[in-house]
Amino acid sequence: MEFALLVLDDGYYKVELAGGYCDGNCSVCRKCTNNRNIVTLIREENAEFYQKYVLDHQTRTAELCKKVSKALSLDESEKRILIQSALLHDIGKLLINFKILSKDTSLSPFERRIMEFHPSKGAEWLKERDFPEEIVTIVETHHERYDGIGYPYGLKGDEIPFLARVLAVCDAFEVMIKGRHYKLPKSLTEALNELKKEKNIQFDGEIVIAFTEMWYNEIKRKKKVVV
Repeated sequence: MEFALLVLDDGYYKVELAGGYCDGNCSVCRKCTNNRNIVTLIREENAEFYQKYVLDHQTRTAELCKKVSKALSLDESEKRILIQSALLHDIGKLLINFKILSKDTSLSPFERRIMEFHPSKGAEWLKERDFPEEIVTIVETHHERYDGIGYPYGLKGDEIPFLARVLAVCDAFEVMIKGRHYKLPKSLTEALNELKKEKNIQFDGEIVIAFTEMWYNEIKRKKKVVV
């Protein structure tokens, strides 16, 4: 068995997998519930999936948030809150049934509803451990959509916290360029075009513009030939 464990690394909290022993005698041990930094117990055969599609995804999303924070002229406090939220935004997925989380075919309406609980589950877990309200709220609302048909509350436009709207763009972009166990990755150009297509629909248009311009400028810099 392995534990999904909350750790402090370079000033930010993130989740790592750590080896552990479990004899299944939970009524006596209770290590999982007594150690408030343990998110959940992970079976060894499932650890690679969690690492690739949850933990590494959170780290890469946080890097994207770090990049775009400069393009959006966020102050240092906003930047730290955004990065910390990104590093924990899918922690609720660790609390979802693995068979549903890892399913590579279409989810049933019931299974989809279970999946849609993950932002709330993650926010609740963080709130119980006294994380700042701003971070809890961003984690809880990062799947809201600009057009109001997201979850869990169906918030619309400016009702969604600004940093949650930023995280939503970075989160979706990372998923597109890296792919998932149920879908192939898109090229950088395809992913940027998808963001633009969803401007003011799924995503805040101003954030999409700042994000895509940031990437186009980076592409230009890489292509530039220095004589």
